[in-house]
Amino acid sequence: MGSTMKLFCSDLDGTIYGDLAATDRFREFWTELPKSERPWLCYVSGRLIDDQVALIHESPLPKPDFLIGGVGTCILDFSSGSPLHDYEAQFKEGWDLERVRRIVAEFPGIEAQPERFQTDLKSSWYWYDASPEDVEQLRRRLTEAGLNVAVIYSSSRDLDVLPAQAGKGNAVTWLCRHLSIDPAKAVVAGDTGNDLRMFQVPGIFGIIVANAKPELGDVVGGSNLFWASLPEADGVIEGLRYFGVGS
Repeated sequence: MGSTMKLFCSDLDGTIYGDLAATDRFREFWTELPKSERPWLCYVSGRLIDDQVALIHESPLPKPDFLIGGVGTCILDFSSGSPLHDYEAQFKEGWDLERVRRIVAEFPGIEAQPERFQTDLKSSWYWYDASPEDVEQLRRRLTEAGLNVAVIYSSSRDLDVLPAQAGKGNAVTWLCRHLSIDPAKAVVAGDTGNDLRMFQVPGIFGIIVANAKPELGDVVGGSNLFWASLPEADGVIEGLRYFGVGS
């Protein structure tokens, strides 16, 4: 792929951020790329935008061009500090946050996450060790209530209910369209189940870091994948080099 890569989208926690020494190695790798060969950089996270911005300023992470936050419910142009409101505008129809909260709260063992993790477009919960059948039952209950939502469960704990048009995969797809980039010239990286939909974008290339959880690694497939032998940011570097970036 090499210099034909136009966009790199990476999850933060457990992928490009966690081991600070590895994150620092990624920063050096990225900033040493010739500007003419450096793709757009986007961080894609369950963290909200303000949390991501604070993290970037206090960590070795290189400054990105875009941020996708709240599990794919919002996009920020980092250089200008401007939210891309056209992305969020598509979610308004058919999204009923209060009804979502009422239905999810009926399920035993589910606990609402603190208010600082909630937004108007994301209902977030703790649900420890839920089975695939449990999650499917919740998804079916929401659908039967006439709600068009995406149910994202990851890390055997984190449950997010979003508008159906949201999510990391749809956000990456929208950003590709916004930048007039073919997904076949984009690469994503991740480590948990809430990254899965990024890897399912048609034509996109992907890096799965060595520390990825089975909820991602056992599900995602395809010939466009690189399975890193190294964890976190070192695995990201390994994958980018495999795809011809910085090699």
